[in-house]
Amino acid sequence: MVSHNRLKLVLFILFFVSISAFAQKLEFNESFILFKEAKTKSPVLIINDSILYKGLIPKRIPFKHTSYPGILQDYVALSIKEKTYLVHKGTGPVLEFRNDSIVRVNDASMFQNQFHAVHFVYNDEIYFFGGYGLFTTKNILTKYIFRNKDWIEVQTHGGISQEPRSKAYSFRKGDDLYVFGGGSKDINNITMTKFSDNKVWRLHLPTMQWDCVGEYDLNLLNTGINNVFADSSKLYFLGGYFLEFDYNINKLYQYESLYFYDPLSTYIDGKKIVGVFKGNPKSFFHVGDINEFKAKLKSKKEFITPISGFEYYMASASISLLVFILAFFLFKNQLKDIFNPFKGIVYNQRKQIFTHKRKLIILFDDQDKKILFYILEHLNQYISLNELNQLFENNSISETFSATIKRREQAVNTLLIKVSKITGIDEKELILVRKNAEDKRIKDVLLLPKLLKRI
Repeated sequence: MVSHNRLKLVLFILFFVSISAFAQKLEFNESFILFKEAKTKSPVLIINDSILYKGLIPKRIPFKHTSYPGILQDYVALSIKEKTYLVHKGTGPVLEFRNDSIVRVNDASMFQNQFHAVHFVYNDEIYFFGGYGLFTTKNILTKYIFRNKDWIEVQTHGGISQEPRSKAYSFRKGDDLYVFGGGSKDINNITMTKFSDNKVWRLHLPTMQWDCVGEYDLNLLNTGINNVFADSSKLYFLGGYFLEFDYNINKLYQYESLYFYDPLSTYIDGKKIVGVFKGNPKSFFHVGDINEFKAKLKSKKEFITPISGFEYYMASASISLLVFILAFFLFKNQLKDIFNPFKGIVYNQRKQIFTHKRKLIILFDDQDKKILFYILEHLNQYISLNELNQLFENNSISETFSATIKRREQAVNTLLIKVSKITGIDEKELILVRKNAEDKRIKDVLLLPKLLKRI
């Protein structure tokens, strides 16, 4: 029977031979980016922002691109349906890999704000959580808006605030994002980074609500990890050991590692691992089997454990108190509705309907709803009427600015007439006007003051 050491030697030779075959064809020292193209499912390797290879057996093809800021090594690839986007790691610029070329899709400058963030796609939208920038770690969630070609910060909620962190680990299960690990700035020594807490946090994406689902052993991931990659149900950690976390069954498998070269960038494609590895002195492209990295199984254990003891009691008590407070205010609002009914327009988010005194409104057309939705996003806030121009711009034809203004004014006036007819409130009370605080020549307006709400 072959001994474990002999088996390890045989696997090492096979791994080295397979690597050498690729290394002879494709070695480089320059900067690079490696990603899986969404449309063709093929690996794409771009070296030094000038040489493009594609395919499991890499074939060099012509590389064309529009201008873009920075270098491609500072971008991360994210797939939405059959499109592949390259997003700057500090957020800002967004590119698209299209027909073997790179096209810039927005004009944002490099924000340099969320390096080493958790980045993911949800409902065909790009999100970044946390990261590092401007001398500090972050706990913000930002989203790229394709329509405006710009970024916004997304409001999240939770009784227990999420700790700022960068280089965190994450995985997705349905509508939930799980985040753990990483590091944050040590306020007692700002030149150093300290490990983040040992909590596993969950963000319910439909409601953007954070909660803590458990803890993990910090020592498990303090083994010199230098690369992390994922498939549809597992996270793999390459370091002093090869760790495999099956998050569907909450099991962490620790193997002795068989890899002999530093992985620089990798991803999983079925059972294959596709990556760029650092040899001595060059880097090389390699495609192999994930089992090439596994030797003897050392341990198998649960990774996430529930919060226990006093902390669990306090968390439960906090949740109970929160439920009580919510129930109280819900009951209070019901009494208010009974004795002092709302006189304005109500938007039901779940049913996606507008009502007045609990009766369905069918008078609003698409133009009216555009304005109403914008007001809901800036509820009871003064805005410049010019902010509404984007709702009425016709991108399919070339038109003057005055034409857009005219269409906007007509739409706003029509909406006010309809609201006045529905509520019985005079049109003059449906719009308030004041001078802009910074430029007295500009007028700001408050549309439907305290006469619109959502439930």
